[in-house]
Amino acid sequence: MKLQQLRYFVAAYEVGSITGGAARAHATQSGLSMQIKDLEYQLKGSLFERSASGVTPTEMGNQFYTHATQILRSVDEATQAMRTMGEKLTGTIRAGLIPTLTRSILPTTLMAMSTNYPLVETKISEAYSDQLTQDVAQNELDFAIVPAPASGEELRTRNEYLGTDQEFLVSAANHETQHMQPVNLTEGGPYKLVLPGTANARRHRIDAYIQTHNIKVSQILELDSMLGTLELVAASDWKTVLPGLVCLSDKQGDVRKLNPIIGSPLHVDYVMIEPKSSSLSNESKIFADLLKLELDNKINWHRL
Repeated sequence: MKLQQLRYFVAAYEVGSITGGAARAHATQSGLSMQIKDLEYQLKGSLFERSASGVTPTEMGNQFYTHATQILRSVDEATQAMRTMGEKLTGTIRAGLIPTLTRSILPTTLMAMSTNYPLVETKISEAYSDQLTQDVAQNELDFAIVPAPASGEELRTRNEYLGTDQEFLVSAANHETQHMQPVNLTEGGPYKLVLPGTANARRHRIDAYIQTHNIKVSQILELDSMLGTLELVAASDWKTVLPGLVCLSDKQGDVRKLNPIIGSPLHVDYVMIEPKSSSLSNESKIFADLLKLELDNKINWHRL
């Protein structure tokens, strides 16, 4: 059994087709198909059910995927460790962050990384969790930090819980509520809310919260722009719901007022996601650790 066969199998498994797996693994379709058939011969069983629409893993295929990704990850970790022995840290980091984190924890982390490791190239992708999860699963990003996925979605990536953030009701500075006074959304309203689109994982949780707790909402404006949302709220009677990390720069209440949501608190959990079959390079591990440290330092700012 060869490592290349494991990589080909994992590619076809995660993409759901021989053609897509071949493209991802930079192989020919016939070559990848032949290697998987040879793998099935060695294992004495079928890994996939094949159809015109693609491939579906069998029970054996699902079990073998777990073992294959563990083997490939271990090999990758060993390779990374040997490559960096006695060398200055170099290489390229490809990290993904949601807008909440590029505004709050990224600047300080980037400055520390560039100062301490000037030979490392850092590339940051800002997007919502759906896109970042897809990019990580397809090995286009080394890792990403996103809201915790819904049940089932975590099968696509390897996930590490990082922390839980308090959600705030955010309004203009001239709003009648007292800055940082806790608010129970069931006792107020109706609210005019600016919310992100459905590609944002938080939107589904906010919608469910509104429906479950019968929150009075008069209007919803969908705006997929963090900066645009903050500027609109500061200049109007529209309100929004944002994680505490986004609100850190408004802790004085000079531009926008913040009110932590209580009663049935609204939270967002953050996780770091990685590809299942590969390990982080040393430079990516260092950058990820810096991000995690900065998140841990800032996530509870409102409780200090």
